[in-house]
Amino acid sequence: MDRLLMYDLKSLRKGAECHRQVRKFAQQIIRPGKKLIDICNQIENMNRFLINKNGLDCGIAFPTGCSINHVAAHYTPNPGDERTIEYNDVCKIDYGTQVNGYIIDCAFTVAFNPMYDNLLLAVKDATETGLKSAGIDVRLCDIGEAIQEVMESYECVINGKTHKVKSIKNLCGHSIEPYKIHAGKSVPIVKNNDHTKMEEGEVYAIETFGSTGK
Repeated sequence: MDRLLMYDLKSLRKGAECHRQVRKFAQQIIRPGKKLIDICNQIENMNRFLINKNGLDCGIAFPTGCSINHVAAHYTPNPGDERTIEYNDVCKIDYGTQVNGYIIDCAFTVAFNPMYDNLLLAVKDATETGLKSAGIDVRLCDIGEAIQEVMESYECVINGKTHKVKSIKNLCGHSIEPYKIHAGKSVPIVKNNDHTKMEEGEVYAIETFGSTGK
């Protein structure tokens, strides 16, 4: 009950709606040939505008991630970075909003070449499976097993070669608390032996990472 009272659903909903609108904006501006630093700056500027940035009360939750190809997550371009996104790239956009410390953490993947469609579909299906599996008293290992089963049921044909889609075992989702993006519990995306349970009043980011690599 204490945990339930701690959360401000109005702030979470405001952050989520801002995040949704920023994503819609981002999907319109990301094009081949565009600099990663420009993509991140535009996303963050729109984020600040829509959330009505006000110091630590509301604004950007963390630096925008813009990870290309074999870099699965957590790459953020610095000033002077001239790298661009190209037609054959797979780009992961990860950004967050916060209102009164209540964080919305969500990402999406961009790929222009249709040969990557099945890879994106695998990750989307696995993410939706994780969301459906989550709930009060659910064991974290059971969520990871369900995600892995769906993720690894897919194949992706790249340049004429068939690859199995696999879950990246050392990346995972996580619990979130006010002003604390990683709050202590990790949600695996592979089968493991973590019998820790989700509890009432907790907030989680269900994150899945699929790869055709080693």
